[in-house]
Amino acid sequence: MVEYIFFEKKDSDKHSDIWNQISKLRYAVYSLELEQYENNINESLEDPGKYFITCVDDSKLVGYVSLNDSQNIRMKKFTPEEIFESEILQNLSGEISSTFEVRALTVEKANRGKKISEGLMINALRRIHNMGGTDIIAMGHKNVLQLYEKIGMSISKISFLVGSAEYFPMHMCVKNTVKRYSDLIGLENDTCYHGGASWDESGFDFNHRDSIIVADVLDSPFPPCPEVLEIIENQLERCCQESPPTHSEELKETISEVRDISVDNIIVSSGSSSLMFSCLPRLLNKDSKVLILSPMYGEYEHVLKHIIGCEVTLFPLYPDDGFVLDIDSLIEISRSHDAVILVNPNSPTGVFSNEMKYLIEELNNPNIKSNCNTIWVDETYIDYIENSISMESLVPKYANLIICKSMSKCYSLSGLRVAYLASQKSDYLKKYIPPWSVSLPAQLAAIYALRNPSYYVENYRIIHKEREFLSDKLSSIGFIVYPGVANYILTSLPEDTNFTSKTFIEACREKKLFLRDAQNMGITLTDKSVRFAIRSPKENKKVLKIVSQIIN
Repeated sequence: MVEYIFFEKKDSDKHSDIWNQISKLRYAVYSLELEQYENNINESLEDPGKYFITCVDDSKLVGYVSLNDSQNIRMKKFTPEEIFESEILQNLSGEISSTFEVRALTVEKANRGKKISEGLMINALRRIHNMGGTDIIAMGHKNVLQLYEKIGMSISKISFLVGSAEYFPMHMCVKNTVKRYSDLIGLENDTCYHGGASWDESGFDFNHRDSIIVADVLDSPFPPCPEVLEIIENQLERCCQESPPTHSEELKETISEVRDISVDNIIVSSGSSSLMFSCLPRLLNKDSKVLILSPMYGEYEHVLKHIIGCEVTLFPLYPDDGFVLDIDSLIEISRSHDAVILVNPNSPTGVFSNEMKYLIEELNNPNIKSNCNTIWVDETYIDYIENSISMESLVPKYANLIICKSMSKCYSLSGLRVAYLASQKSDYLKKYIPPWSVSLPAQLAAIYALRNPSYYVENYRIIHKEREFLSDKLSSIGFIVYPGVANYILTSLPEDTNFTSKTFIEACREKKLFLRDAQNMGITLTDKSVRFAIRSPKENKKVLKIVSQIIN
């Protein structure tokens, strides 16, 4: 199983096996292949970098990139002084003290062409961005210039030789790259992008909004059940005028009754994002080591990196595997982390794992040492699966288990904002939830929605039928469509098209169709990745007509 591991050179003893493999790989590439260094009997060449991002497949190193801060820049040694001055120093947007060097991007020969380099560079850029770097410099071998250029490096036209290898100096302004290339390389700023560009188009002009197709966010295509609309309509003035129950007491009682969860284990708030922002900083700190999936709902990575500031390990899911979880590898890696956060069914892949119970039980196996004190499972989309079994039933048994559930998507309540969390730690966490965090109309709507499941089950069946219809039609015009179970599908553009996901999305918007550019949602997604939300049957036909026109 492939994973990306970050460490500093001062901690290389803790990663001795990987460190030794780095020296062997560096020798094989830079001494034997590029002839930049002389051969030696040890067949080993130590990398002088300060920070290391490594790509490891079942304990075997397949690639790495090393980084240096301003005090350890190595390219000065190899770059002619006048070239370093004119092509690097004069182009810095900040100070040399906030400049980082990306060096030694190295991939085992047998694994080249498998997007290992892209994954390493994305992780390197994210790491530098989060460490406050203003500029990135590098010297790039001529064979990999296209990769560097793709992620935003400005490449000098002047080159120089190191041994028999030709190199080019390169520079990147971090701030500008975040603004200009965030969709391409997945760098985050202080907010997490969720789509919703249709609001920029329409504003609160709802007549105009009726003329566009909003398929870039995962709002339900059907209205709430009639009982929800009736209670809010009948009590509309009251909903606007009166304060709601302080801590959503009746809503918690209803959740307890319908979901068979102890009311003492339930807290509610205004959407799952509110629960993340309120609770995760109370469960984790900057010293925590957290494992998350990639691709996965981006708010989690945002909270972990920008709010908590902890170390995040990405567990990559691959399109060639249908984005299916390798559950045993995930369990093994989770044991060395303080927490693991999962979305099931996953977003944006739409893949559901029926092995969550096995994972939870294994991470709590008393016979196997584990550091994993928090298992957070987001089940926002699980209700789309008929006869699905929530992990809520395991909450009384495992103190480290937290189940998070938004009611926005499955119950057509995105505009009202309501979600709940089930955990033995609820008594501790609820003190961080503000009073009146769920509005009166949201509390009423959630209660009546939970009491009328048959209406929603019937609409889920329509969504499944429409998802299959849309998937078949997109496949017929050349899209690669990945199987899913919820109200969205992840796709890759036809191989023979000249469109990237960004230009395709722009072309769709000109025809009033809003889709989600998915390339920035995970390290294994490409600039061909597009996510479609499932809309009504009428809208889905319009979607296909527009997409067909653009592709053809």
